[in-house]
Amino acid sequence: MTKLFNDKGFWKKTAELALPIAMQNMLTSSFTLVDTRFVSSLGDEQLASVGMAGQWGWLMNMVIFGTCSATGVFVAQYWGAKDKQGIRKTMGIALSFSLLVSAVFFVMSFFLPHIVIGMFNRDKTIIEYGSSYLTVIAFTYPAIAVLDVLSVVLRSTEKVRIPMYVSVVTTGLNIFFDYALIFGKLGFPQMGIRGAALATLISEWLGVAFLILVSYFQKNIIITKISNVFSFTKKDISVFAKRAVPVIINETLWGSGTFVFNLIFANMGYEYFAAITIQRSFENISYVFFIGLCSACSVMVGKSVGKGDIDTGIKDSRRFLIIVPAAAVIVGAISVIFKTPLVGIFDMGNNISELTLRSAESIIMIYGIEMPVRTLGFVFVVGILRSGGDTSTAAKIDLTGLWLFSIPATLIAAYVFKAPFLICFIVMYLAEDYVKIIMCLVRYKSKKWIKPVTEMGQKGLEEYFYE
Repeated sequence: MTKLFNDKGFWKKTAELALPIAMQNMLTSSFTLVDTRFVSSLGDEQLASVGMAGQWGWLMNMVIFGTCSATGVFVAQYWGAKDKQGIRKTMGIALSFSLLVSAVFFVMSFFLPHIVIGMFNRDKTIIEYGSSYLTVIAFTYPAIAVLDVLSVVLRSTEKVRIPMYVSVVTTGLNIFFDYALIFGKLGFPQMGIRGAALATLISEWLGVAFLILVSYFQKNIIITKISNVFSFTKKDISVFAKRAVPVIINETLWGSGTFVFNLIFANMGYEYFAAITIQRSFENISYVFFIGLCSACSVMVGKSVGKGDIDTGIKDSRRFLIIVPAAAVIVGAISVIFKTPLVGIFDMGNNISELTLRSAESIIMIYGIEMPVRTLGFVFVVGILRSGGDTSTAAKIDLTGLWLFSIPATLIAAYVFKAPFLICFIVMYLAEDYVKIIMCLVRYKSKKWIKPVTEMGQKGLEEYFYE
């Protein structure tokens, strides 16, 4: 064990990759936290409606995240093999697909907002508030698509600081415009939840502009002729799709599964969904450490596999399988201990009901206890199996736990046994996580997850097993 972790190079590279990515996600999550806190001062109904509209956008994010996860696999391995044109073609394919996805969600959000919000709750007031928010926030979707793809390309080529700087700028702008537009401060009109949406819209598009501007001056990998980015052929698309489609399907169906959970909980009462909106704000903050570590794992393992250094890739994966759950024990304990003051942050103006506040405390405690198991599944699927090229198996494992166990168990608990909200919430976690961990362990030990996409990596794999 001591030998495994007595590697200064490993720790240095992990810090260089994980800390900026964690900081970027911390700022992005703070972005959401500020929105939630300001909107909570308007009351339960506005908070719940914004949360419901946000979950629709989150479903889009899952599809794009799937595209970006696959993009990261290719870019990290191409980076290890020093294939810059391969990176740029991959970026072009990812941008094309992500913008197409954002266009579909834009049309639904802008033209059919009542239908989208109505899936979560049939209360007319909730639908009106949510629709008002959704028709504005829809214009952020193309910006999110571009920003996510360019950011994953930069992170996978070890340029992790630029996305972090972008998050600093967008978070600062969002806080400023949230305060000004929600409450009508500093000479701006008072717009309520539409102001929160407009603040996000402005900050997201300025974030895209800032990222491109900084990259232009640095002359990094994303700055090139347009023809280099969109010069991909049908063969390039086919190669990308072979590895990307399982990941995209994985994240889309995983997001759809979470969407089903949101529908279940939202229809139990908007107070419970408001509680989940609060809990997710803290979940996003607490998870930034693990996103940073898993992203570092993905880049390091993927790069090693891509250049044929299989032994190093396996050693690094083992290290992260210990580091991530250990960190989760600490973060989970902090969440449990400080759950009451954390939730109290949202009781601004005493407009949040007692049921919402107490429910939020309870589910934060449940989440904190479950965190080590949940993050272990995360590092297996996102950090190791995918980066090794085994995207198809990663998808099967992720979706089996969710769709064959967790969703049916939660539906039965809610609609057959009429179980209380908190019991249904616990069932949702337990039925997914433990099934996933067992399946991941079996696949990991087999080493069949090592599937290079580069010639250099394939030669290295043959030598590894031959020796």
